[in-house]
Amino acid sequence: MSPKSLMDDLIKTLTLEPIEVNLFRGRTPPEERFRIFGGQVVAQSLIAAAKTVEGRICHSLQSYFIRPGDPTLPVLYQVERSRDGKS
Repeated sequence: MSPKSLMDDLIKTLTLEPIEVNLFRGRTPPEERFRIFGGQVVAQSLIAAAKTVEGRICHSLQSYFIRPGDPTLPVLYQVERSRDGKS
């Protein structure tokens, strides 16, 4: 696969579909894995969060993987705006 094709696949994977305010759908590229790669979930969740704020960047991120994700199903990301970080 060419570098351009790999980059196109990455961009497609990291492009989330907005469903409604604070709700996004992510997809997993077709692969032979039985679980979703955790780095993909972290990257997509960070992108979902970034889409809910303007003029701010993330400086910290924590993740917990409770159960394996099914790569044949889309992942829904619901962003909860609990605080703005200006404490």
